[in-house]
Amino acid sequence: MKDEILAVVAMTLKQIKSDLTIYLDSVMQSDKELYSVLSIEEAGTENIGKNIQNKAWLVDIAFVDNVMNNQSKKEMDALTVNCGAFFNALEIDGNEIYPEDYQVYETDGVPHVTFNVAFPQIIEWSEE
Repeated sequence: MKDEILAVVAMTLKQIKSDLTIYLDSVMQSDKELYSVLSIEEAGTENIGKNIQNKAWLVDIAFVDNVMNNQSKKEMDALTVNCGAFFNALEIDGNEIYPEDYQVYETDGVPHVTFNVAFPQIIEWSEE
């Protein structure tokens, strides 16, 4: 499921800014003027019924600005604002998923967009 989420999030980021360079979380620095670092981690499960539980994934997108001038600051602000609209609903594996706990925050001058996506799973019980 992680790969499907990664593909949809990357495609959505390219809709927001087509020339955006996207790295996975193993890359922490780049010589690109503006790039994003994408991290997708398992966030746990939640029982929502007798035979159904949600498996959740945490998506974190960091936008890194190596230029740090007024123009690039405006571009970064526009990126984070647009993410709210573009990540309102995601089509993953034929399901329309509505991200939860959407947040924009900043760490060490780097803006992040983070949210959870959860997928219902049927629990199979064994008689043994």
